[in-house]
Amino acid sequence: MANILPEDEEFFERIEKEHIQVDPLLWNIIYQHIGDPVIVINLTVRYYLDNGEPIPQDEAKKILISTKRMAEIISKIHKPESITSDEKDPLFRMIKEKGLKLDAVTDELFTQYIRNDLNLISIAVGMYIDPSKEGQGVPVEEGRRILENIRSTMSFLDRLRIATYKKEAY
Repeated sequence: MANILPEDEEFFERIEKEHIQVDPLLWNIIYQHIGDPVIVINLTVRYYLDNGEPIPQDEAKKILISTKRMAEIISKIHKPESITSDEKDPLFRMIKEKGLKLDAVTDELFTQYIRNDLNLISIAVGMYIDPSKEGQGVPVEEGRRILENIRSTMSFLDRLRIATYKKEAY
């Protein structure tokens, strides 16, 4: 699980001190394209853990596809200039048109923290996807570690949202 480091706490303190905010459109994208898949992964992993079963390979593959897609979304949020003019998602087109992006502090914190959790999940799941070993899944113990990373991501997103919520006036 990616823990919030002392220097990350300093980022949160700076966000509060400088009243750094994130545009609601960016939060909409973050929750639609990262938060929602994280919840689906959480529910999937919990289903198998609650039944004391390994996560089947087909479900593990879906998790891997989701983490890869979320990493692509993070890249678009991190570098909105990389969003192409033929982008299909209207929210990303709006980000590009409006020139919206995260400030440097929030971007650093968001990008590093979420990517770390996604990388840990991808590595854990990827070790158990082997077409030659049909029937093998992600062991329960590894599923618990994945769940820790998912919960870490969910907690982090909530904390960052609260810290950067766009308030009316000070």
